[in-house]
Amino acid sequence: MAEALHERGWNLALHYHQSTAEMRRFAFELNEQRPDSVTYYQADLKKVPALEHLLTQLSDRHPRIDLIVNNAAVFPQTPLGRIATATFDETIAVNLRAPFMICQGLVECMPKGSCIVNLCDIFGRIPLADHMIYSASKAGLEMLTKSLAMELAPRVRVNAIAPGAALPPAGDQEASPILEAILHQTPLHRIGGETAIVQALLYLIENPYVTGQILAVDGGRGIA
Repeated sequence: MAEALHERGWNLALHYHQSTAEMRRFAFELNEQRPDSVTYYQADLKKVPALEHLLTQLSDRHPRIDLIVNNAAVFPQTPLGRIATATFDETIAVNLRAPFMICQGLVECMPKGSCIVNLCDIFGRIPLADHMIYSASKAGLEMLTKSLAMELAPRVRVNAIAPGAALPPAGDQEASPILEAILHQTPLHRIGGETAIVQALLYLIENPYVTGQILAVDGGRGIA
């Protein structure tokens, strides 16, 4: 998504948590293409002081923000009976609280016609076994998207993308049991890939008459 936006002339302020070397390399490559077009900021989104510091940095350095994409998430397995309080709190903090605080903290920097896009998940609508806290957090993000769209209209549009099997799990384990089960229940029977998500993002950015929508990009999983 960042590359696609950069190719279209956007200047980027990117957040990362732990991948310092990868972020530095990525930002260097983009800045080589277009000098001073990319900045980056480190923060652990589950920690409120770190998140508040991030918001201060962003608002001070970028007084005008035309687009927010809330993409960060954690995806822990949470089988009933073995869910630790810390896991519950971290999942809600990163997947739901952080997007809310980012929107609330930066909305005053957003001019008329700007937009917010949240990354939800088809499993915010359809329960996923052993991932109930993740599903609950993404369901909350859907409602947050709709509520923000009401609160911020007509100045700022707010939408979300709900991917299905867009990418394989970490490690490229395409035959993993979870992914195999998801693809079996997906009418198109294949992974969507990055392009499908990028196309959805560009549509939501470029269509000025769409707000409060959750765009499913799931290969038909939501109707199966």
